Amino acid sequence: MMARIRQEKLKLIFTLIPSRGRTTVVAEMPRIEIGERRYGALKAIDALEKILEILRMLKLDEEFQAHGSPLQQKKLITSVKNTDRLSQIETSTLIFRYGAVADAEHCYVEIREKIPGASIDWELWAAPFVISPHFVQAWIADVEYDKWQNAEDPIIYQAANRDYSSLPMRSNGLPPPVEQMVVDISHNPGRWSLRSGYVEAVGSVMWLSDIFWSYVGFHNKERLSTLTPIEIRQITENVIRLCVSERTFTEASSPEVQDRLRKVLYG
Repeated sequence: MMARIRQEKLKLIFTLIPSRGRTTVVAEMPRIEIGERRYGALKAIDALEKILEILRMLKLDEEFQAHGSPLQQKKLITSVKNTDRLSQIETSTLIFRYGAVADAEHCYVEIREKIPGASIDWELWAAPFVISPHFVQAWIADVEYDKWQNAEDPIIYQAANRDYSSLPMRSNGLPPPVEQMVVDISHNPGRWSLRSGYVEAVGSVMWLSDIFWSYVGFHNKERLSTLTPIEIRQITENVIRLCVSERTFTEASSPEVQDRLRKVLYG
C-alpha cells in the first residue's frame, strides 16, 4: 500500500436516546422555554474507552490534550463518566470529537488525522464502533476536500486567501440586516447535509446499518447492485461495508461516481 500524502477522517453516526419532551422555563416575561439536553445512545465514556482501546492496540500516543494543555487520563475518564460529555481532545497525531446534534436526532464520533496516515488503518478504528446497536452509518473522507466542498461562508475563503469569484452564490435566506451572499454548495458532489437521524453524505468507503436503511428506505439498499464498480461486504448481521474506491474522494475524483452513489443511497 502506498503511503498517503493527504489527511483523512472517519465520521461515525449513532442514534440519540429518545426525548422525554421536558422543557425548562428560563424566563416568564416573555416566557422562554428550553428543551432538555439530549444524550447520545452511544455514551461519551463508551466512545472514549473505544478510542483508548484502539490507540493501545495500534501502539499510538495516548497522551491527550485540549486547547494546548495536557489532560491527565484518569481525570479525563472520571469527568466524562460523570458528565457524559467529551469535548474535542487530541494526541500528537490525531484529533477526536464527540457530540450530540439534537435537532438532527443523532450523535457522532469524528477521528481526524493531523498528519497523513496517522490512523494507520481505518478498518481497525471502525470495527468496535460499527458493532454498537446504536450505530447508523460511517464514512471516510479526505479532510481538505471535505472542507472546501462544504464551505459556504466567504470569510472562510478570505481567511485562506482562496479565490471564490467563479463559484456560484446564493442568499443565506436570512432577513435583513443579517442576509448575505454565501457560496452555493448544493451541487457539490462531496457535500453533506444533516437529516433527521442520519447525515446525507457519500464516501468511497462507507459502513451502513439497518437503522440507516430504515431512514432512507430499504429499497435503496436493493439498488446498490446497480452501481459499478462496487464491493459490498456483510460486516455484521445488520451492517454492510461498501467500497467504490480504496482511495478517498478528492478534487481529482470523478464527480459522476459520487453523484451516482448519492442517488442510489438517498434517491
